[in-house]
Amino acid sequence: MLSYKQLVIPLLFFFFCGILSSQTNTWIHFDSSNSGLPSNTIRLVSQDPDGVYWIGTWDSGLVKFDGKNWTVYNKENSPLPHNCVYSIAFNNGNILIGTMGGGLAIFDGNSSWKIYNEKNSNIPQDWIYSVAVDKKQRIWIGTFSDGIGILENDQWINYNKTNSILTDNKVTYILIDKYDNKILATQGELAFIIDDVWKSEKDFNIDSLDYVAYWISEMHDGKKIISYKYKGIVLFDGKNFTVLKGPNSNDGIEGFYSAVEDYKKKIWAGSFGQGIVVYENEKSEIWNKSNSPVKDDFIFNIFVDSRNNKWISTYFGGISIYNEDGVDIK
Repeated sequence: MLSYKQLVIPLLFFFFCGILSSQTNTWIHFDSSNSGLPSNTIRLVSQDPDGVYWIGTWDSGLVKFDGKNWTVYNKENSPLPHNCVYSIAFNNGNILIGTMGGGLAIFDGNSSWKIYNEKNSNIPQDWIYSVAVDKKQRIWIGTFSDGIGILENDQWINYNKTNSILTDNKVTYILIDKYDNKILATQGELAFIIDDVWKSEKDFNIDSLDYVAYWISEMHDGKKIISYKYKGIVLFDGKNFTVLKGPNSNDGIEGFYSAVEDYKKKIWAGSFGQGIVVYENEKSEIWNKSNSPVKDDFIFNIFVDSRNNKWISTYFGGISIYNEDGVDIK
């Protein structure tokens, strides 16, 4: 008969090995072969205030993931107006879904849907790049070629080159910061709305970069990270632009679709074709298919969730999730 020590020691060994294994599980990968994802082309991931993940796909609709269960909403099984989900935001328990071709959908997460499109409302356009919500509960959208729209009390107020200081009608991103200031990314200059007053870069004596900006995010210290098509990743403190240099001056990397700061003050920037650039203090490094577990070098979006997991949305390879302290999504 085995002694008490003979039984306990092996059990303790396997127990601690299990803990070590969970602590070192720094990467998780989801695609259509091992999860409820209906597609491997993922536009973005976002997390609602309840901790639920909402995933926008390029061609297969919206996906809800609670850490265990997957639910797919598409044109065939729901009122979702288009299967290309380009942007997601949250407001008063609702999911705001900007689509490329179907307008704006507002979904309560259960069974209630409201759709705004060019046929049933004064929305400026059905092709929506960006959705955001301000502190007055107004919904802001940036469109593919017709400026911005603001939804308030079920009415749209629209702005474009003809009635505002916008220099271009393609508004690729709208950031609303912690002070409720709005920064609009366009094909050229940035535009600002401060206390409902429009301001241009010239109003702030900003030396414009005059490049296409795809994404804007806010750092913990209030600075903005701007992802440019040609200029790379740029920090903006309200007056000055600082271009972040990657390895070998970014190695010619262009086409940054998104960049975000994590809880350890690292900046994660996704390029469309050459992987990820990670910036930390004065150093930077490139992560791609050849030197990391990331499944694709075409990065649509990087999202940092409430547990510092980095959700990497790719064009061909589904979602890769990284956390240096161990991925935890439950």
